Amino acid sequence: MVEDGKRQGSDQGPPTEADLDARRRALESKLAAYEQQRTSGTAPVGQAAVEPSGLVKLFRFSADFVSGVIAGALIGWLVDRFAGTRPWGLIVFLLLGFATGIYNLVKSAQRANRGG
Repeated sequence: MVEDGKRQGSDQGPPTEADLDARRRALESKLAAYEQQRTSGTAPVGQAAVEPSGLVKLFRFSADFVSGVIAGALIGWLVDRFAGTRPWGLIVFLLLGFATGIYNLVKSAQRANRGG
């Protein structure tokens, strides 16, 4: 690791024990400060808590809804395919998937309003 232009040339020898010990102590103090910030719930130095943008929330909501509908349609298609109940399995499970998608969407919206 190059620090402040030191040790770039090949004319300098390997670091001494004192240099390595000083670097180890500095790293330990930085790690201790970071660990204290992490356990106290504050953001690390130089980093602010990042709130997801509106577009990220939109994609999360749409994925929650669409995943329920697709899962219901897939289960309904499989039921129709193996049970021979065409098209009732697809219709019933597509409606159940739609209801599940709405439920997931409401839960995600409530979670977003709570801030978590």
